[in-house]
Amino acid sequence: MLAFITIVGLLLRLIFINKPEGLWNDEYVSWYVAGCSDGFWQEVWKQCHMPLYYLYLKPFTGCSDIILRLTSAIPGVLAIPAMYYAGREFSKKTGLILASITSVLQFLIYYSQEVRFYSLLFLFSSLSLLFTIRVLKRSSKLNTAGWIFSNLLILLTHILGVIYVFFNSVYVVYKKKTLHKSVIIACIFVCMLIIPFGSNVLKMLPSSQWWGHFSYTNILFLFSDYFSPVLSNNVNAPPVFFYSRELVFWMTAPVIIAITALIAGAKRIKGLLTVSALFVITLAILAIGGKLVFITKYSIEILPVLILCLGLGFERLKKTGIILFFAFIIIHLGFFFTPHYRVQTIRSEGHRIPAEILKARKPDKTVFTYYEPNRFSRYIDLKNSTYISKINRFEYREQPASILNNVKIGETVSVVFLDSVSFFNEDIVEKNWDNPMIPEMFLTFSHIKNALIKEMNSNYKDFHVDKLGSWTVITGTRYK
Repeated sequence: MLAFITIVGLLLRLIFINKPEGLWNDEYVSWYVAGCSDGFWQEVWKQCHMPLYYLYLKPFTGCSDIILRLTSAIPGVLAIPAMYYAGREFSKKTGLILASITSVLQFLIYYSQEVRFYSLLFLFSSLSLLFTIRVLKRSSKLNTAGWIFSNLLILLTHILGVIYVFFNSVYVVYKKKTLHKSVIIACIFVCMLIIPFGSNVLKMLPSSQWWGHFSYTNILFLFSDYFSPVLSNNVNAPPVFFYSRELVFWMTAPVIIAITALIAGAKRIKGLLTVSALFVITLAILAIGGKLVFITKYSIEILPVLILCLGLGFERLKKTGIILFFAFIIIHLGFFFTPHYRVQTIRSEGHRIPAEILKARKPDKTVFTYYEPNRFSRYIDLKNSTYISKINRFEYREQPASILNNVKIGETVSVVFLDSVSFFNEDIVEKNWDNPMIPEMFLTFSHIKNALIKEMNSNYKDFHVDKLGSWTVITGTRYK
């Protein structure tokens, strides 16, 4: 049965793994950093996450997009038996329930197809759960080593994992009452390894997380993203929870089932749930304080615990639990046949989208806004390109059209805009320059977009506007 469940999970992670839109920004960062031959550690040091994933991805950076995505699909599949064995510590039935849930959860399938570290992190978190249960049940060198190693892998993968590992360690020490010498040595070693790198990352987090604000919907979407097949808080949560009538059933029915099971199973793992709750509360406090954006994937370390609680709840509810369990699985599988199935929808910020537009327009020169040209080098060979990026944006804020000064009469130029950071009209921009509630980046790049479109409308002929996904590409030939 476990083999069958694992095969189902594998198939769900392989279907739609080929993304025609290409890598999007975060995936590009993963690929770029991992692919650096010279200055690899300098690039890692600039990131707001830990280095293990970049080392894991490094051997595959010369491969196709599909191979890159398979590096996430493989740990996603391996997590299925890992969760089975975590549940098997309670009963074989619980193990199969946990494996089934892990196999079909849309949240896990989605990140098993993304070139980021979250699928790998879930595998490490599953192993942490497994060895936490084992080390509390029966002390042995093997279980202790497994617990230390799995938590170390979390620490080396995700900067926020230190919060989970801290609370998990406190819980284990509290339950065991005594600390083995190997645990003390391991903790000292980990602190020496993590603190220098982690302190640098924590300084960077606020500046890298400028684009979102915390609201009550973040907590609601935490549950709906985990337990429903609808993913709403991948990047930033919508302003209201019920933002689409078509999705109400898919968002609420499985969440209600999950909450029912969570309540039923909570008594058996109160300590682990307390660790999870403290982790989420800490993230919420950091988000409220403006230190990071509260999005579901940042708390993936606790998902194995929640899945375990879900499985224990289904088992405790007996016949009712079996009915609820199958209803939960059927809802997730049924969503596959809807047009809203998240894995098959286009990632609107994929870099191949503007690259294909530029290939069709064949401009003499190209201007990029927000991103530098090298972001698209995987899909197009760019020559004669300039840019207004996050780094040099203030040089052009007063006179954005000056970026076009080197375009000669008779030359064709294309300007690429990322709509998700440049969506305000000029009236809104002018009225809100001093508004602290609106990120400056949105205002600046909206102003740049408006100015460049105005300039090209006035001085360029054969003007074309191509809009696809989150991209707008304007093309024209200068005639005066």
